Amino acid sequence: MTTADLLDQIVGRLDEVRGRCPELRFGQLIATIGMLAEDETGLSLWDVEDADFAAALERFAADMARRESGDAEPLSAP
Repeated sequence: MTTADLLDQIVGRLDEVRGRCPELRFGQLIATIGMLAEDETGLSLWDVEDADFAAALERFAADMARRESGDAEPLSAP
């Protein structure tokens, strides 16, 4: 996958997640996912690779889907 493809995938997924979290402002959404990526990688958001950000975004999206289904128990960190 090219960098451009990965960025398109991230932007598309962000739009989906934004629909699940309409109460969050865009900065709050990015900050939340950025903190997840930082926790998972041990790097600052500035140094997090796009693939690692995408993985954190997927984790956040999965957590939002579980909450919508009524199972609010978050997954433990990998």
